[in-house]
Amino acid sequence: MTPDDINRRKFVRNTGLGALAFNVGGILSLLTPREAYANGVEFKLLSNADATLLADFADHLLPGAAAAGVAHFVDSQLAVDPQECLLMCKYFPQIKAPFATFYASGIAALRDQAQAKFAKPFAGLDKTQKNALTDLIWRGEVANWDGPPPPLFYMMVRSDAVDVVYGTKEGFDELNIPYMAHIMPTEKW
Repeated sequence: MTPDDINRRKFVRNTGLGALAFNVGGILSLLTPREAYANGVEFKLLSNADATLLADFADHLLPGAAAAGVAHFVDSQLAVDPQECLLMCKYFPQIKAPFATFYASGIAALRDQAQAKFAKPFAGLDKTQKNALTDLIWRGEVANWDGPPPPLFYMMVRSDAVDVVYGTKEGFDELNIPYMAHIMPTEKW
């Protein structure tokens, strides 16, 4: 390996949450999660229904997360080596790899809870109902939750939402916070 070679670790370190590898029409392309969402890139591991529910829940927790590509971000990171992924869950020893199991069971539990409590899918709930269900989840007071600990699931999805919405220079600008990266990206993403 020469000094000019780039590996995934250097790429991630230098670009942060910028461009990630997505398969577009059989061609590996570097896109931001927002671009992957806007272009309707197919999911690698998440089903369309699970990705939609994840995006809806994340968007309820942090408006703008769905359009920022939170489901594409999570899906792309679930498909990489768990030790190399950018998901917060890798730092929690109680969440075991593969992380797809954690997300799948959390999404299924969320789906079941919306149906059990309101006889509707999460996307069909009004804001008051979403708030009520979300409140139970983050407080860990959900009866018959068949997934990871509800507050832990809430925290991971919220972290993912924050990463895609505010984890870029534009996100920092939106918050009116100076972007002072240790290593500045070589190009705007």
